Amino acid sequence: MGEHAVVYGYPAFAIPLLSTPVIVKMQQSKENSLISKYYAGKIDKIPDSLSGVKYLINLLDSELNKEHLNYTINIDSGLPIERGMGSSAAIVAAITRAFFDFFKKDLNHNLLLDYVNKSETITHGKASGLDALTVSSDDPIKFGKDVEPEHFNFNSEGFIVIADSGVKGRTKETVADVRKMYDQDPKKIGAYLQQLGDYATQASNYLIKGNLKKLGLVFTLANEALTKLNLAIPKTDKLIEAANHAGALGSKITGGGRGGCIICLARNLKNAQMIQKALIKSGAEQTWIQPLSIYAEDEDIG
Repeated sequence: MGEHAVVYGYPAFAIPLLSTPVIVKMQQSKENSLISKYYAGKIDKIPDSLSGVKYLINLLDSELNKEHLNYTINIDSGLPIERGMGSSAAIVAAITRAFFDFFKKDLNHNLLLDYVNKSETITHGKASGLDALTVSSDDPIKFGKDVEPEHFNFNSEGFIVIADSGVKGRTKETVADVRKMYDQDPKKIGAYLQQLGDYATQASNYLIKGNLKKLGLVFTLANEALTKLNLAIPKTDKLIEAANHAGALGSKITGGGRGGCIICLARNLKNAQMIQKALIKSGAEQTWIQPLSIYAEDEDIG
């Protein structure tokens, strides 16, 4: 919640998808190569669509590979790229950890974030840092203006249902377009961005209180604001309509927009499965269900 607005200093928050890991393995080989479902081949031939990954690998290699070893990097990810799911940040965080492990170097959290944000800036333009923090955390994270990002927990029932539209998002393009609209009409566009920041604050409070009905309403309101910023497309509109018709408490696009994924709020597992079925019927390429209860603060076990 709060995508785009966070770039302008407004509040935002994100939750990590703990049930969808990214696994990166490195092993010594005859030549430097990458194996993934996005690209398989020599590292120096990595396509522009993975420019942030290529930049990061070259940077890590120059700083850590003092003996000029050759290696193969294998990426196993259940997340689609360019869908507003933080997959690029998750992948480069895993690559960074794999490099430091492979070359037996210590990696602290701040250094990890630095590498991820450098890569994300190549991939998306100006990076807010929210994705980097979220994919390297087990807890939801709040962002706010002039305050340090903070972890938070909530003991909420309900489920989120995520659907991949199958259409690649264009985060770099949408961030630039929103900036252009903002420069042309800062009062009007600034009001939408402030709304998105307000909705992020409201949504995090409703999560903490466990008020799913009001949280769902905020999802819907946030989606309306994102639509006014020209970030919706017919395919995501169709999925959102299908989810809401199937009983979702609220649904919204997530990430940069103009493609990518939508996220829906369900009151219980049965409701989530009904929504998932409707989304698949309406053309969703992939779907995920995750309980909100996994973000409850760990209790001491006696």
